[in-house]
Amino acid sequence: MSSHDSNARLVDLIRAGLSRADQLGRARVPLKHYPAEEQEELLTLLHAYLWDTAAPYDDGWHRSPGNIMTLWAELLEIGTETRHRLIPLRTDLVKVLTQRGLGYRTHPRSVPVLVREYSGPIETPVHPGDPRETSSTIAVGAWGAGFGDAATNRKVELAAEAAVQHHYEAAGWDVTRVAHLKCGWDLTAIRNDGQERHIEVKGVSSSMPSVLLTRNELRTAETHTAWLLAVVTNALTDPTLAEYDRKTVAAAADPTVYRVNLAP
Repeated sequence: MSSHDSNARLVDLIRAGLSRADQLGRARVPLKHYPAEEQEELLTLLHAYLWDTAAPYDDGWHRSPGNIMTLWAELLEIGTETRHRLIPLRTDLVKVLTQRGLGYRTHPRSVPVLVREYSGPIETPVHPGDPRETSSTIAVGAWGAGFGDAATNRKVELAAEAAVQHHYEAAGWDVTRVAHLKCGWDLTAIRNDGQERHIEVKGVSSSMPSVLLTRNELRTAETHTAWLLAVVTNALTDPTLAEYDRKTVAAAADPTVYRVNLAP
């Protein structure tokens, strides 16, 4: 199928989804509004587009610009309101792409998508938000923070805290661990000139600075001027520290889990 034919078919499929949503009185267009065979068509067209626009990255993966919504908007000549209606469809398709081991978003808020060409059975990546993750414990696996093994998490956490504490003490700061106080950060660092920093430490075992914050940590980031985030990547092998100010962290925070309390 030529790119022109592919685009024409994509337009037909998306318009069909918008029409079904209208008939159901729904604003948004999720993938489940499509029959199974059309879901497969949409996924095939999405994967082909991402692969065609991708540049080599590493380890068999290629980095695509991932501007899926921009393509759709140009093809359908739609405005902001309709684009918002199609966000669930885009999200669902990328999720299925990930479940099949063919791609994943590098970060929930980032545009680039890492994608690989299908060549038989391949290992499906596990990354933040993956539906196969079932534990309630923050994890530190190959794709950043998600949910998983508590013992490994603890090792990474301690290694990260040690790296941050060493960094600050080497620079002349007096560091106190306060994580047990549940104040919204892990380390309090004070310097002789009176400067004080309240440091939330996150560690991951990979090179990807993707982490999870608790509600208390995010609330503190939004309201506490001395708060900052220290992320230690490759915490167990080659600890590398990067710091982020509270406004940057709050702006990048994206809800991935919701507690549903159904008690009467």
